[in-house]
Amino acid sequence: MIPNNFLRVTLWLVCLFSLLTNLLVIAGRVSSKIPAMRNMFTSTINGKQNGFLINLAIADLLTGVYLLIIGISDAVFGKTYFLSALKWREGIWCKGIGFVGFLANIASILTLTFVSIERFFAIVMPFSRVRFRSKLTTTVCVTIWVISGVMAFTPIILSKFVEEIFGFSDICLALPIVSVLELSKYSDVSVSAWGDFGEELELVYHDTEVSRVQWLYSQIVYVYFSSTCVLLIALCYISILKSTIASRQTSGRSADSTNEVNLALKVSLIIGTDLLCWLPVIITGILSQTGTNISTDTYAWFAIFVMPINSAVNPFIYTIHTMMSKKKNEP
Repeated sequence: MIPNNFLRVTLWLVCLFSLLTNLLVIAGRVSSKIPAMRNMFTSTINGKQNGFLINLAIADLLTGVYLLIIGISDAVFGKTYFLSALKWREGIWCKGIGFVGFLANIASILTLTFVSIERFFAIVMPFSRVRFRSKLTTTVCVTIWVISGVMAFTPIILSKFVEEIFGFSDICLALPIVSVLELSKYSDVSVSAWGDFGEELELVYHDTEVSRVQWLYSQIVYVYFSSTCVLLIALCYISILKSTIASRQTSGRSADSTNEVNLALKVSLIIGTDLLCWLPVIITGILSQTGTNISTDTYAWFAIFVMPINSAVNPFIYTIHTMMSKKKNEP
């Protein structure tokens, strides 16, 4: 299931880190009965963004849950996984884990997109009619989970009509990695698995229509949808940075170079982590459209080492860093 020990160790580190930090964020932002929690978290940001950031922490927490289940499954199967590989991919557990992972990915990127849009209207267009008041924020958060749930449940619905909807993914995410153009050349498709002594074994699939369905859906979600969200996030924060600097210059206030540098660094960190998380998947998806042959081991690297970047970093960018800055500025 997981091809090497480095990824196993990384999985457990990222998993525990995501679970602990996001649980801390949720507990701090939701709690209003513990004064210490309330002072450290809820007073650092307005209520509308607080709602979005609770939403984000829940989505990122689900990424930790997904990694936890994958890690436990890998430990249970051990070196005999190759004997149950096909049954695992078709089983209810893989579908359930895939749903959780898919749900977490989509809910997280959608929430980040709306956080960016909310900040854009609040800072760049403060007199716009678009106002993210409490009711609108709640509606948006609910809509995010409805959209994410529908998108995550679609592979399970498709599995009723098409077997092995997760294609060649041992980690139960239908990522756009295997090239459908390459697969269509063959009547049989071979995939790697791992034997008792780390040797590579070969599993054979006979139905390339399976991979076509999985490939098309994963292309729509992980290439076109995610790239649109990442582009919106980048444009919003670049506009915020430019507007903040221009506003200080126009008002005649002396520019605080430290604040501007900090803002620029935070914007760079937000955009950079989004790109690190999604750009490799987007590029791989585009390459698969050209027929480039990519190793199926990439599934595990992306699911464990690349895509969870945001879930581990977001608590620091949006909550813990803000809390520390507030504490630092207090007399």
